[in-house]
Amino acid sequence: MATDLNTVSDDRIGGYRYVRTIHPGATSVVMEVLQEGTQRRFALKQLLASRAEDRDEYKAFMHEAKLGMDLRHPNLIRVHELVKDGTQPFFVMELFMGYHLKMPIARPSIYPMPRKQLHRIIQQAASGLAYIHDRGWVHRDVKPENILFNKSGEVRVIDYALARRTSTGLFKIFEGKPPRQGTKSYMAPEQIRCESPSPSADIYSFGITCYELACGRPPFRANSSQELLEKHLSERPSPLVSHNKSVTSEYNDLVLRMIQKKPADRLASMHEFMTRFRTIRIFKDDPDPSEGRMDMLG
Repeated sequence: MATDLNTVSDDRIGGYRYVRTIHPGATSVVMEVLQEGTQRRFALKQLLASRAEDRDEYKAFMHEAKLGMDLRHPNLIRVHELVKDGTQPFFVMELFMGYHLKMPIARPSIYPMPRKQLHRIIQQAASGLAYIHDRGWVHRDVKPENILFNKSGEVRVIDYALARRTSTGLFKIFEGKPPRQGTKSYMAPEQIRCESPSPSADIYSFGITCYELACGRPPFRANSSQELLEKHLSERPSPLVSHNKSVTSEYNDLVLRMIQKKPADRLASMHEFMTRFRTIRIFKDDPDPSEGRMDMLG
């Protein structure tokens, strides 16, 4: 399989047959494949040949695969198999047919925002992140692009390449500073300062995501990367209602609490977010979320 090229010279990778390219990335390529024998369809992610010799890239790729095999939650993408090929390792995961949440934000005329399902989508993403935290991990790259949804409103959180163990006790003292990693529009202040990872950083990033989903824009914009990071560190975000009058005051207050500068001023956990969000409407014309739950129970 010539995964550094746009064309496919060999339509088989291990025991899988190539169907189509889903996402050609800078370091890897994601493809739809068909498992020979069972004829089941999967997504296959393969490290590019040009990146396979980079030790850090190889290590991050293997880390993502192994963590994906260990995490088991209905709202997390599931990795089924890792093949440590000598030149181009790959892993096989469930094929989830849908879009990431950045698409309705960036191109709403083509991918309309799923307004009727948005509450359920956010709740499911939070559930997946809560499970990651409960297992002792911090995702460290929470953003709309890493949350997939389909037409039924089902959700999968993806991409564990930057995930790190929660630092506690002596390990927190001796581990050293983690590298500055993440996506600048969503990075928590402590992540920018290269402090030890904690679930609170994901709460901040998820809060920025929730802000953008309701307003169509993130709270901070800048002309340079450094200016953007400085705004995360020091600038007070505008209320959501200043960008979208239809946002409820309850949702506005909840999201602003999540993106406080100091971790101690944010929500205590993703579980607290789910408890509070369960009864909150995002937009003023949304139905009461509690009524929807009673319908499902009935």
